[in-house]
Amino acid sequence: MNYKKVIYNTPVGGVYSEIYYFDSNLNNVDEENASKCIIRECKSDGILVKETFGFCNEDNKLL
Repeated sequence: MNYKKVIYNTPVGGVYSEIYYFDSNLNNVDEENASKCIIRECKSDGILVKETFGFCNEDNKLL
């Protein structure tokens, strides 16, 4: 599954985020082809702190 890992302190206490990108049919796609995404904020040991569903516009910016 394609995703992007971003290491930074998240707003809810995680130390990194994983961003998974999907098309309108919820197929996993590359970032540039995405219309939806799931952002998973995790602690250093991989424990999930928060998961957020989002939409991406034509420039792949979160709406």
